[in-house]
Parts: sequence; C-alpha cells; structure tokens
Amino acid sequence: MISSTKKQTTLQSDAVRYGVIIISFFVSGVFLLMTSASQYPEMIAMTYLSFTMGLRHAFDVDHIAAIDNMTRKMLNDGKNTRGVGFSFSFGHSMVVVLMALITVLFVEWAKHSMPIFEQIGGALGTLIAATMLIMLAIVNSFILHDIWAKFISMRNHGSKSEANKQVNSSKIYRLFLKILGMIKHNWQVAVVGFLFGLGFDTATQIAVLATSATAANEGIPWYATLAFPLLFTAGMCLMDTIDGFFMSTTYNWVFSSPYRKVYYNLTITGISILAAGFIGFVDFIQSFSMMFNWDNSMTRWAKGLDFNQMGIILVGLFVIAWIVAIMIWHVFNLADKEQTV
Repeated sequence: MISSTKKQTTLQSDAVRYGVIIISFFVSGVFLLMTSASQYPEMIAMTYLSFTMGLRHAFDVDHIAAIDNMTRKMLNDGKNTRGVGFSFSFGHSMVVVLMALITVLFVEWAKHSMPIFEQIGGALGTLIAATMLIMLAIVNSFILHDIWAKFISMRNHGSKSEANKQVNSSKIYRLFLKILGMIKHNWQVAVVGFLFGLGFDTATQIAVLATSATAANEGIPWYATLAFPLLFTAGMCLMDTIDGFFMSTTYNWVFSSPYRKVYYNLTITGISILAAGFIGFVDFIQSFSMMFNWDNSMTRWAKGLDFNQMGIILVGLFVIAWIVAIMIWHVFNLADKEQTV
C-alpha cells in the first residue's frame, strides 16, 4: 500500500510540475498577445492558429514513435519516464522559439537566409531523426527477441523468474545499448527533441515563423510576436506530455508484472518497432532527397505522406492494443493464473 501511495504521489507531483510549466508558457503567450491585441486585433486569430498548430504538430508520427521508444528504453533502465514526452517536446519547440526570435529581430536577413536554413536544417534534422528512430527500432528488436525467448521459456517451464533473465548478449545489441545508454535523464531527451527539431521545414513550424515575420513587418512589437511560438510550444508540450504520461503509465502497468511483461510486450513492442523503423526509413528517403536533389517515385511517395494522420493512427493502435490487453487480462482471469506460475 505504501509503495502504491508513493507512486500515486509521484505521479501527481510530476503532473503538477509539468502542468505548471505548460500553463506558464500559455499565460506568457497570452500576456504578450494582450500587450498589442487592442492595437492589432488580427493577432488574436494568429495566436489561436499558432496554439492549434502546436496541438496538431504533437501528433506527428515521428513524435509518437520517438516518445514511445525512448519511454520503453528508459523504463527498461528503471528511470522515471513521465517526463519523456514533455522533455522531447520542449527541446523540439526550442528550435521554433529561437528561429522565430531570429526571424523577428532580423527580418530582412531572415528573408534571404531562411531558404538556406530550411534546406540545410531540414536535411540535417531529418537525418538525425531517421538515425535515432532506426537505432531505437534495432534496440527494441533485440528486446523483442528477448521477450519472445522468455515467453517460450515461461510456457515450457512455467516459471516467471525466467522473465527477468536477459537472453540477448550479442555485440550489436551491446553496441546500440551503449550508444543509447547516454540517454539517461529527461534533459538529455530534450537534446534529442532539439535535434529532431532541426528539421524545421515542417509546415507548422514554418507557418509559425512566417506568421512572426509577417507580424513584425506590420509594425507589431517584436516581443509581442513571441506570443506565436510560445503558444505553439504550449500546445505541442501539452499533447506530447499527455502522450508521455500515457506511455509511461501503461508500460509501468506491464513492467510491474513479469507475466504481463512477457505476454503483452510482444504485441506492443512489435508495433513500436514497426513504427520507428518505418518512419526512420521514410525520414532517410526525405533527407537524402533533400541532400542529393533526388526526384523519383519513391521520394515523391515519401514526401506525400501525411505524418500527422499517421501519428493519429499510431496513437489509435496503441490505445486499441492497451484496451484489448486489459480486457483479455480481466476476461480470462490472467491475474489468477499469474499467481500460479
């Protein structure tokens, strides 16, 4: 009971802490808006658009895949993972805030330099995102192999102690774990999010920057235009934080029991690997097409994919998988069976 109470207290304190930060972003954005809204009422619609863009951008499939896979990896290391979603989103949004600030302060310079930054940053950021997602997919593939081996062992021997043994010890697995082992804290996840954000050619981010530049050209004070990226950040951090809490809570439910860990991780890990691997592959195609000016059927196919719709589908798959898992757990009384193995 004490352990459960402590976990509940920690969950509440984490939720309050991240909630306060997100609200502070929102309030700061609204405050900056109000400094000029009476003189420039068109700002109200523009800031509302920025906030909703942030909400929508959080559903990009690369966000969902990265947060899911990093949550799984860090939880496997015994870390508190409830801040993964917020940290990733915060680092990601800092690119937008910095570029918006540069844009409004150096409007003329930004007009000429933005296309160059868009091309270089887009290719580099997408390449970094692709590399990270592929690495996470590979590490989780080894973890899936371990889970399958433990599943077979438990089925044959009926001992849940088998679930705590690590089966895989290959050099490749250890190499990738060593590389990803550098990500041990939430602030390091923020760095990953920042690197992902370097691919700031995404429509929502560029739209926020363009909105800021347009506002500056119309005479709106530069500090007031920062309401746009701040509200974009508030919206994106809100949804990514909720996503991170959902992933962390559901994985904690699974990891709390060797029986659940083996039976349900097979499905969920498989979805995670497919998502990370597929999006990493698409990101590689998009990055190479930008760097080498490729134009063929495959690059056109990759560019035509709607990452936002794919992200919503992926979230739906996770939710459905967890609902089915919980239903099966209760319908077939697997909790009772767990006590007998």
